[in-house]
Amino acid sequence: MFDEGLTIPIALIVIYIVVLALVAILGIVMYILRGMAIYRMSQARGLKNGWLGFIPYVMYYQLGSIAGEIELGNKKIKNTGLWLLLMPILYGAVLFISYLIMLIPIVAKIISLGDNPTSEEVLSIIPIMLVAIFIVAIIATVAQLFLYLFNYLALHKIFSQYSGGQKPVYYLIIAIFIPYADTILLFRHRNRPLLPTNTLLQ
Repeated sequence: MFDEGLTIPIALIVIYIVVLALVAILGIVMYILRGMAIYRMSQARGLKNGWLGFIPYVMYYQLGSIAGEIELGNKKIKNTGLWLLLMPILYGAVLFISYLIMLIPIVAKIISLGDNPTSEEVLSIIPIMLVAIFIVAIIATVAQLFLYLFNYLALHKIFSQYSGGQKPVYYLIIAIFIPYADTILLFRHRNRPLLPTNTLLQ
């Protein structure tokens, strides 16, 4: 028999495991639905390698291929799939370089303190750390915004291939603010006919 004092911790652990299991199951289901949507949309456009939609990370390349050329302001961006594939890599590289740059002044300050620094000297590192963390946070935020921007422009382009008027905008807003909504919307559109101007994307 369990100790009464352990009842609550064990219950919390069980709840935690159940929640993790449900989240994992939901993630797998959404992954399969997204793969099916990308595969079917690729077929509808005559695109090769629709099965790439089932490969983690690479699925974004196929999603970009489905979207085709996207517009960013007055500029048209080609090779959307390649950009969607490279953006996370560039994002990771930017973060890595930013962290290295952040460490340089901190390490330099620590080295300058010598072997027996006073508490005041140790505390003098804190402002440098805070400034470095703030700068890295700004860089990371900007890089992440570009990552999301490309993804959402591609989604908007895909929604525009199926629905006219303001519907693509509404779908995009839903996809931005509701978790997994982008996957559900893609799956919902997978068998719909393309609008006449989008019967085939090159």
